[in-house]
Amino acid sequence: MEQNINLVDIIFNAINTLVSQLFSSIDNTIYSLLDDITFINPAILENNAFTKILGESHSEGILLICNSLVFGFILYYSINYLISHLTYSRADAPNQFIFKAIIFIALMNSSIWICEQIILIISLVSSSICHVGENIFNTTICFSSFIDNINKNMYFTDAGLDVFSFNGIIKAFTSFGFINLIFTYSLRYVMIQVFILISPFAFLTLINSSSEWFFKVWLKNFVSLLLVQVLISLILVLAFSTELYSDTTLSKLLYVGVIYALMKANSFIKEIFGSISTNVSSNVSMFKNSL
Repeated sequence: MEQNINLVDIIFNAINTLVSQLFSSIDNTIYSLLDDITFINPAILENNAFTKILGESHSEGILLICNSLVFGFILYYSINYLISHLTYSRADAPNQFIFKAIIFIALMNSSIWICEQIILIISLVSSSICHVGENIFNTTICFSSFIDNINKNMYFTDAGLDVFSFNGIIKAFTSFGFINLIFTYSLRYVMIQVFILISPFAFLTLINSSSEWFFKVWLKNFVSLLLVQVLISLILVLAFSTELYSDTTLSKLLYVGVIYALMKANSFIKEIFGSISTNVSSNVSMFKNSL
C-alpha cells in the first residue's frame, strides 16, 4: 500500500515538474513576443522584401499592377458612358471622372505613406494610454511586466507549483490563454500586412462609384484591426489599477477575468465595428459578412 502511495507521489511530482517546465518556457518566450506582435507601429513597414512586393515606385510590384488597372477603369467608364446615352442611365460626367481619377490615382501611389500615418496615429494613442498608466503606477505597462508581477505577487512560481491545485488550474488557464493570444495576434499581424498590400487596390476602386464599396470595407477592417491594441492598452492599464497583486481568491478570479478580456478584445472590436475577426476559431467568411 505504501509503495502504491509512493508511486502516485512520484507520478504527481513528475507531472508537476514537466508542466512547470512548460510554463517556464512559455513565460520566457511568449510574453515578450506578445508585446512585439500586439502593439503595431510604423516599424511593420520597415521590411525590404515587403516594400519590394508593394513597389518602391509606380512601375514596380503591386503599384505597377494597380497603375495598369487604371486603363481598365478608364475603358470601363468609357463604355459605360456611351451605353448611358442609349439606355438613359446615370453616369459620371467626363470632367468629374477625370478629377476623381487624378485624385485617387495620386492617393493610390501614396497608399503606403497613408497606411503608415494611420498606423502611427493609432500607435501613438495606444502608447499614450500605456504611458499614462506608467506615470500612475511607476511600472511598464506591457504583457511582460503584467505577467511578471502576477507570478511574483500571486505565487505562481515554477518551484513548488501544484498543477492539481487552484493556483495550478489558474496558471494553466492563463498560460494556454496566452498561447491562444499568440496565434490570434500573429494572425492579426499578418492580416494588417495583407491590408497594407491591397491598399493601392482600395484607393483605385474609388475611381468608380460602383466599386468604391471595396475601399469602405478595406478601411473599416484595417482600422479595426489596429484599434485592437488601443483596447488592449486600456485593459492592461485597468489590470494594473485593480487589486490583483495579492494571494486571495478574489484577486485570482479578477486575474482570470483580465486574461479572458484580453482574449476577447478582438471580438469586442469586431462587434463594435462589424469588421473581420482574427480569432483562431473564426471563419474566413467573416470578411464577406462585414460587407
